[in-house]
Order: sequence, then structure tokens, then C-alpha cells
Amino acid sequence: GRRLKTLLGTYREAGGKDACLLIHNTEDGRALVQSAGRHALRGGKGLPARAIPVEAFHIASIGIDLLLGAVCYGASQVAVLSTGREAEAYAEALAEQMGHAETILNALGYGGRHFELIRAEDPAGLERALWDMQPARTVPVAASFNLPAEQRGALDFELDHPAQHAPSAQEQIALARGAPFGTLEVNRQACTLCKACLGACPEGALLDSPEAPALKFIERNCVQCGLCADTCPEGAISLVPRLLLAPQAKQAVTLNEAEPFNCVRCGKPFGTRQLIDNMLGKLSAHSMFAGGGALRRLQMCADCRVIDMMESKDEPSILDYPGRK
Repeated sequence: GRRLKTLLGTYREAGGKDACLLIHNTEDGRALVQSAGRHALRGGKGLPARAIPVEAFHIASIGIDLLLGAVCYGASQVAVLSTGREAEAYAEALAEQMGHAETILNALGYGGRHFELIRAEDPAGLERALWDMQPARTVPVAASFNLPAEQRGALDFELDHPAQHAPSAQEQIALARGAPFGTLEVNRQACTLCKACLGACPEGALLDSPEAPALKFIERNCVQCGLCADTCPEGAISLVPRLLLAPQAKQAVTLNEAEPFNCVRCGKPFGTRQLIDNMLGKLSAHSMFAGGGALRRLQMCADCRVIDMMESKDEPSILDYPGRK
């Protein structure tokens, strides 16, 4: 982040415009960029004056945080050079990241193509791709912040800055599937508030409520990993990729809430009525719960359930099993 900020700031102070960062790896990418420079001595056009080569260990280390960070620092475009020796999965993942970042900037009114994955194996191909790129609209004021090491924290700055200076202000931007931003839709008829999703969320986007049975959600924390949807036993959670730029993106909102169920013995709330009703409906026909006593025990809290079992004279005992010696 400091390298990008210094490069683009120095270029701007020297009178440069429409900066295009050309990110390449330290091996064959570096060799190809140097060959493009020498190609100008043999009648080629060489690199455009606005192209600023930047070395990275591997193109797979480039993500949406660095792409948007470069634009916040005043870059018109970011081109990443792929020489074809990298695994195709790396290029596909990078192209997907570029697509999400492009959607965000275009929706905010920054026209043009800001990100380009250049696939070139010779100087002429690299040269042609760079000269064909037309400058894109960037932020009118370069950001002064330094990128934090934590990527999600960096994205908070990088999303707020272009939004504040956006030619077309937006509160919500629809994104393609696989984007690292979004919300959740919960089917309230199916959700029993079992809270399995809370334990599955790695980012703390899903929260419990100490006041009442409820499921709360902080959208800016969500990375759309889908673990909550995969964990939900009722299949009640769906991912909705989008970018919410309104203040409520950082606030906890309620996705679902339910009527608490009180223990039929002591009156203490210990679950939700929907959860207990679903459990009774599924187990009422099971032989283990034949008779009203066993089903009634399902409507008790954990403490009362144990007490009821100890007090019941009809409770099966290991002493009653045939064949015991």
C-alpha cells in the first residue's frame, strides 16, 4: 500500500495524468516488461508514458483490496500481466475480483474500464494491449489514508472514499454471485432460531440477542462464504451478494425473531415456540416418545427434564433389561 501511494503521489506531483499501474511478477513478467521497453528501440511503441510497472511476487497476491486501493490513490487503471505460466485458476480468480471491483466503480459513476488482465507472451502483445486501453475516470481527490494490513479493514476505507466523491451516489449496488460483500435472506417460516449459523460464521457477522430469541446480522462483516447457509439444518438461509454503502451496513439488524417458549414445569424460557412445535411434530409418532410424559419432557428446560426423569417411577432402568447378570 505504501508503495502504491508513493508511486502515484510522485507521478501526480510531477504532472502525470491517467496513471496506469502495470503489475507483473518478478520473473518472466519482469523480463517481458523489459523486453517491451527494448522493443521500442526496434521500431515498436514501447510502454505508454502513463504505464507504471510495479512488481509483485505473484499475480495471485493481487486482490480487490489492492485494486480499489490503487484507484483511491489516484490511479486511472490497474493492469495485471499474466504470461500464461501461472495456473489458470489464479487468472480466473483475479478476473472475478476485477469484475466485482469494476461493478462497484461503474455504479458510482466512475466510467470506463479500470481493471484489465493482460494475457501476453511477447513484447508486441503487451505493447498492443496497453496502448489499446483508454483512461478511465478516477477519484477527483486522492486518498490520504494508509492501507491497514488487515484486508477487511482496508476495504472499509477503500469503499468509503470513492463513495464520498462519487459522481453518482448509491446506497446499494447489486453484485454478481461470489462477491465478498452481501446480505442474508432468512426464511422466517423455516428458521427455528437454533443458532447453528452463529457458530459457523467465521467473521462475527451473525449475532445472538440477549434480550429475546432473535438472529442479528452486521452486513459489513459478511464475506458471503456461505458457511451459515450450508450449516442451517432447515435450509432457511440464502446469500444475497450486494454492496450496502448506507450507515446501517455497520449496524446490527434483526433477520429473524420468535416467540420464546417457557418450560412447562418451571416457566423459564429456554427455546422458541416454533422450535418446540417442530420437534414435537417430528417426534410424536416415534416409539421412544409414546405416551404423554415423554413428549411433555421435551417441553421442559434441561434442568427440569433431569428432575422429571429422576422423579418418574416409570422411567426405564438398566436393572429392568433382560439378561442382566
